[in-house]
Amino acid sequence: MRTLVPSYTRYSHHARRALTHTALVVSRLRHPLADTGHLLAGVILTRGSLGCQVMEELNLTADIIEQVLKTLTPSVESLPPDIPNADELNIALALAADESSWLGHHYIGTGHLLLGITRMNVGNARALLRHLDVPPELLRRHVRRALSDGFTEPDLHLAKRNARLSELSRRVINAAEQLAVTLDHPTVGQGHLLLVLLLEERSPISALLRAAGLDETRLRRELESGDTALLASLEDILNRALDQAQNLGSHYTGTEHLLLTLAADETGGALLRRYGLNPDDLRRLASSQEIAPPSSD
Repeated sequence: MRTLVPSYTRYSHHARRALTHTALVVSRLRHPLADTGHLLAGVILTRGSLGCQVMEELNLTADIIEQVLKTLTPSVESLPPDIPNADELNIALALAADESSWLGHHYIGTGHLLLGITRMNVGNARALLRHLDVPPELLRRHVRRALSDGFTEPDLHLAKRNARLSELSRRVINAAEQLAVTLDHPTVGQGHLLLVLLLEERSPISALLRAAGLDETRLRRELESGDTALLASLEDILNRALDQAQNLGSHYTGTEHLLLTLAADETGGALLRRYGLNPDDLRRLASSQEIAPPSSD
């Protein structure tokens, strides 16, 4: 099934999860188009998000929403390989981006997705909310209040920009984000980064971690189970990785700087030890000129 939007550039981690859930709802209900009502279902399925919190405050549940969606759109016998968006959904996504810009936010979150939906007079979300006796204006007021109260969603956008990532590091961070979305985890965590650093064979850090004996089987198993010890956010790691890069005379933040910062972090060091690694040994090796030349990967 194709991605609902062409680019994730400004979407928060929770918004990405919501879009993934939306696609799964459409497939599960065997509907021929992804519409705004499916996006509502996707948002409420995104546990820990602003949008989910707001909808629960209004006594909405995923089960109720999906039951109503079944009555609004007939299912089809066979689904196309790529389920298209309804025009109304594309408009709602564009309006969500507008809402984010008007509020001066650098990201598009689940709250903005709901704001985009509530500006629509068409799309099956309107009929769904009417059926559930939730006026769009009420939903909108709750979202705006949550945003004004300072509710934010996990987002690495600014940290990635400030860290001036090399192309290889950017691929690693993007892969860690996608892994967290695929596993439906509430944050992009240090465990996601560690596994992707191990798997990115274009980086010398991969060989270093394998030679040091990282327990990949256990790391995968505990990531898949959602072990909270692996979900400490990467935002602070990225911010401090810039300092590591500068201290080593590099104009870019490379994969070696990501590992150095992880090893120097109290939580990150404990994570490395958990999977059979010595943080001090890794810091020494990752700081060596053989592993960490001042380059952009």
